[in-house]
Amino acid sequence: MNHFQKCRTVLKELYDNQELVNCTILTEDGGVFKVHIEILAGISPYFKRIVTNSRDTPWDNIYLPNVSKEIMANIINYIYTGDLCLALDKVNALCRAAEMLQMPSIIQLCKTFLLMKLNNETCVSIYMFAKYFQYEDLKDKARSYIMAHFQEIFPTSADFLNLEADDLVTILSSDNLNVKSEHLVFSAVNRWVDSEPQMRAVYLPSLLRCIRLALLDYQFYETNIWSNPHISTNEECQSILYQASQVFAEMNNGDPRQSLFDLHHPFLRPRIPYEIIFVMGGWSAGSATNIMETLDVKSERWYLALIADSVPRAYHGMLWHQSKIYVIGGFDGNQCFNSVRRFDPVTHIWEERGCMHVQRCYVSVAKVDDYIYAMGGYDGHRRNKSCERYNPESNQWSYISNMNHIRSDASADSLDGKIYIAGGFNGSQVLESAECYDPETDEWTLITTMNSPRSGVKLVAYCDVLYVIGGFNGNNRLATVEKYDLRAKMWFPVASMNGPRSNFATAVINGHLYVIGGFNGLSTISTVEYYDCQTNNWENAPDLNLNRSALAACSVSGISTASEYSFHGNVPQP
Repeated sequence: MNHFQKCRTVLKELYDNQELVNCTILTEDGGVFKVHIEILAGISPYFKRIVTNSRDTPWDNIYLPNVSKEIMANIINYIYTGDLCLALDKVNALCRAAEMLQMPSIIQLCKTFLLMKLNNETCVSIYMFAKYFQYEDLKDKARSYIMAHFQEIFPTSADFLNLEADDLVTILSSDNLNVKSEHLVFSAVNRWVDSEPQMRAVYLPSLLRCIRLALLDYQFYETNIWSNPHISTNEECQSILYQASQVFAEMNNGDPRQSLFDLHHPFLRPRIPYEIIFVMGGWSAGSATNIMETLDVKSERWYLALIADSVPRAYHGMLWHQSKIYVIGGFDGNQCFNSVRRFDPVTHIWEERGCMHVQRCYVSVAKVDDYIYAMGGYDGHRRNKSCERYNPESNQWSYISNMNHIRSDASADSLDGKIYIAGGFNGSQVLESAECYDPETDEWTLITTMNSPRSGVKLVAYCDVLYVIGGFNGNNRLATVEKYDLRAKMWFPVASMNGPRSNFATAVINGHLYVIGGFNGLSTISTVEYYDCQTNNWENAPDLNLNRSALAACSVSGISTASEYSFHGNVPQP
């Protein structure tokens, strides 16, 4: 115990034993606290001012208005011990008292506590709390959380309906609002207005201007917005819709949708994507490449990133972990790598991380909790079944149990705290087997074999199930897809891709599973498509800028520099 802790202990003992106390604190609900006024004055300018200004009058009794005995007991305990009891339903009263007593340390503890409690249920109330107390830092973070999780919050949150009009306008007008489509923005406006239509209809023009109207589906626009009873009777709203209709008419002249995005037009300005697909490396035009591209799903375009790694590589692993992109293993055309590179998309810095024990191209990677796993692959001489685990904190790799089968060119992902790996090539045959790793027991267990052998395949955890996609069966590239039912322990066929591919990349973004590039049996390709588990359907997406196979991808979310990798950062400014 250090000197400071000893002093704290002595002071608390004096208070508990009521020794040498010289002042009584009284609260409006009958609380009585005998304290050492010098101790309180040393912590709170409020008490210090009372003592200083009362040299000629007694201050042995101090009455505190608007403070309950429960809150005062908590504050006194904090003054004597440094411990503060925090609860969501007490923070408001605690901050009111701390503001009056001029105790910023309590306020800071309350703000830190509220940030820890920030979730879909609490974020709006925390935002309104921060706005009331003018805690701008907490307010900004709560608002950012609301915008990031908006489409999950607005349909069910009761607090959402308590937002003031100016707050709702600020949120809905932001480029950083994370919504799958502008339909949801209108739905949010509708829910808020319908909760008090007589009072809130007057705000519809301001709210309508927040919607990127020309990015809506025209049928939705005509059916749901034009016909809305509150809008159809509002002259200012009708004027706004007339302008939007003119834009729709111009779009019907045959211009491709992507060419109509415009940062300077309120109806055509795409929002900044919350999630972005990063694609790195691969095999193109007969050699490995280091080119990086990013997909902005809002503007439906791929953009070349000018901050690619200096080292080209193909047949590598790539994942987003702890706000960094990790690139693992691979092949540059001459040698297989055991190296690991890490990229920070905010600072744009590439750095070398701890090397694996084994060189691994055709490697499979996954993450569980804080750890990254690398499995199987080819070291330039032989394929293997060894596996390693990386601890970012210690920057070290350590071996885990070997798989049951040798696998290179397989694919892995994690689901419910376990790692699944499927397919691959063992040096003589393409595999149809799959297995599961439990990090808690360090054991691999074989699971039901796939319906088809697959190498150059992708296994992805999506919609709470496992999908294996495409690959090479030893004779042909595949377009077929299977999903694994963990309960039935069976693989079931689902809709096939629009075209066959192997050695492609995948990423889950905006609720869709994307497949990117690869080899179709004749050439490397740039085509991209995505799967919707709700409809069991594949749709074409914008092509890459570069034909490539043996590439890797990951989905990046919530970065402050998202605009740099999207339409906003890649359109020349006038």
